[in-house]
Amino acid sequence: MAANEKLLNRMEYRNTEFQLLGILLQFPEMIDDVADSLETRHFLDPQAQLIYEILLNQFQESNQISRTKLFLKLKEDGIIKNPEEIIEVLTSGFNTVDELQPTIDIIKLNYQKQLIHKAAERLQQLVEKTDLNIADYQARAQEIIFEATNESNDLEKHIFTMGEALMDAYNSYVLRKNNEEDIGLQTGFISLDNLIGGFKKGHLNVIAASTSMGKSAFAINIAKNVLKRKVPVAIISLEMDAQEIVDRMIVQEAGVNAWKFSQGETSEEEDKKILKALDNLHELPLMISDERGLNVAQIRARLRKFRAQMGELGLVIIDYLQMIQLPEDQLHNTARAVGQIVLQLRNLASELETPIILVSQISRSFTSRQDKRPVLSDLRDSGNIEEIADGVIFLYRHAHTSAAAREQAIEEGTERDTEVIVAKQRTGQTGSVKLYFENEYVRFVDPENLAIEGMIPYGG
Repeated sequence: MAANEKLLNRMEYRNTEFQLLGILLQFPEMIDDVADSLETRHFLDPQAQLIYEILLNQFQESNQISRTKLFLKLKEDGIIKNPEEIIEVLTSGFNTVDELQPTIDIIKLNYQKQLIHKAAERLQQLVEKTDLNIADYQARAQEIIFEATNESNDLEKHIFTMGEALMDAYNSYVLRKNNEEDIGLQTGFISLDNLIGGFKKGHLNVIAASTSMGKSAFAINIAKNVLKRKVPVAIISLEMDAQEIVDRMIVQEAGVNAWKFSQGETSEEEDKKILKALDNLHELPLMISDERGLNVAQIRARLRKFRAQMGELGLVIIDYLQMIQLPEDQLHNTARAVGQIVLQLRNLASELETPIILVSQISRSFTSRQDKRPVLSDLRDSGNIEEIADGVIFLYRHAHTSAAAREQAIEEGTERDTEVIVAKQRTGQTGSVKLYFENEYVRFVDPENLAIEGMIPYGG
């Protein structure tokens, strides 16, 4: 873009944004309407952005805005030269309330144009300064375009009248009655699906347990069950590498001893099962990221890339919460930082319109209780997870709570018993179901599934 054209654009942005600020100072009662449509980032002129932020702060503090307070603030901070001239520019023109909405629309349009212009520059740099293969070029280009065009500044799509909300609810109900709408992504464990109704799109579901209860194995088990129905799955693994994850899926699918598989000591018959499992798993739509130390922004970028490559995401698994990198400025308050991470991941689930399973450890507070079944308060050392998450599922294996409990379980034949405790479910029931953990195959099985051998419920 030529220098003269850029200058003209900057002047155009400034004039439009100053016009909006002038309307606000003339009609301060309209601040509600503007604040509901525009954020500070939508202003492209730095001075206009600063002034709008000051007005928003005034409104939040006193529920009103004042040109006098604005002038005093500009003069006190000294960040804008000649604040008298700025106030004169803002208040000298004559505007009507009718000009407010068209001005808001122009500001939003200019902001969108700027995003697309920057995306075009990034695409040019991608081509000129990187050396990638075709697939990586396509993925990076799609991600850049998605970021530029996925700007959600149309707040009206999230605002409904009673009539609109009732109509949407009724239409959805009719579709469910006729089996024409997804009612939840089925986990493949019939007992659990009957209780929770599957994982809902846009929901964040936490699977939590103490060490060695099998929470990662459970998440991988669910992933494999979902994949067998050709539903695209993305796994963000911050602990295990991709080969370990796939090894577990192979062992689960083949039904061979995990230790013998890891040591290469399988029999000829088991090798046939392994080859069959490889054939079954080969074409399934799975993407894995096994880089450690990712933060939420990097996780978001990676999942957007996966979605661009696969077309959609039916399920996301993040393993696990305590391995996500915390912001450096919040290291002094870990619980608060973790709570922010959980909130961002819940927002990400909504943005991607897919269920996210977040694997998490629980605190050691349960060790002092006689009944060691985990409860929601065991999550409190990890931020306010129990408040933010849409669903919380605990795994409890009594045989793994102590040596004495293990001996007793072996005597009673209950060492495989696993209690799956649904402690929170925003749109479903709470309660518990029993699964068996087959340590040899690193997998969980459901007594309900065993009753109809080989059948996995349709869902997704």
